[in-house]
Amino acid sequence: MSANIYLPPTKVIPGFLVITAITNNSPMQVTFTDTVENTYIVGQCVRLNIPASYGMQQANGLIGQIIAINSNVFSLDINSSYFDVFSVPGTGQEMPATMAPAGSRNLTITNDCTKVPFQSLNNQGN
Repeated sequence: MSANIYLPPTKVIPGFLVITAITNNSPMQVTFTDTVENTYIVGQCVRLNIPASYGMQQANGLIGQIIAINSNVFSLDINSSYFDVFSVPGTGQEMPATMAPAGSRNLTITNDCTKVPFQSLNNQGN
C-alpha cells in the first residue's frame, strides 16, 4: 500500500472570471467582465459554471479549451449552436456565471512568476 505524496500548494491566478455573455455558435465565444490583464492562455482548459437562472444549462460544468483570446472575449472549442440562450438575470443573484481553470496553467512560485503547464505526478498535464 502506498501513501499519497504531499504536494505544496501552487497559486492559480485568477481563480475565476465572471461571465457576462456566451454566444450560440461554434466556436463558443465567452465574454467576461474583468478589466485587469488575465493570465489565461491559448491552449488552457477551463470549466464553465452556469447557474440555472442564466439559462444555457447545457454548458454548465463543461470543460473547453481556449483556442483564441481577444481582449475580454475567449473562443472555446465548444459548439454551443443548439444550446439554450445565455442571459444575465436581474440583480440579487447569489452566484454569478463563471469560468475557471480546469487542470490549470499555474504560476510557479518564483521571483519571475514564469507561466508553466500544470504537471501531475505521472508528468501529464492538460
